[in-house]
Amino acid sequence: MRIDSLILRTAVRLVLPLTLLFAIYAALKGHNGPGGGFIAGLITAVGLCTYRMAFGQRAFFRLLPTHPRWLVFAGLSVAVGVAVVPLLLGEPLLRSGSITLHLGGEGLHLVSAMAFDLGVLLVVVGVAIGMITRLGEELDP
Repeated sequence: MRIDSLILRTAVRLVLPLTLLFAIYAALKGHNGPGGGFIAGLITAVGLCTYRMAFGQRAFFRLLPTHPRWLVFAGLSVAVGVAVVPLLLGEPLLRSGSITLHLGGEGLHLVSAMAFDLGVLLVVVGVAIGMITRLGEELDP
């Protein structure tokens, strides 16, 4: 299903990059406050679904050329990997590790919870896009 509107197509071209930027912010903010992979995944999915409504299924698959199930598979793999690796090191399940990278004079603090959030983000985007794609197949002739 495609909505044929010049205003919508123009707005989506402007809003989609901002939506993705806000999703990145929510994902990075999530390990220290409200947000994280789930919220970032929902924000990304809404932006991508709006793109699909504005430009149609063919343009959407050019933008995101992989099947949604691969996003779900990759996300589950990352999330399970981050959860299980501490067990292999003798730590409790889901134990978060951290590292500080020194770039110039500043230190960049990274935690494994961010990788877990990335996995959740991919799962949420994959499931949402898969549902929207399937519903769109039912509506399109």
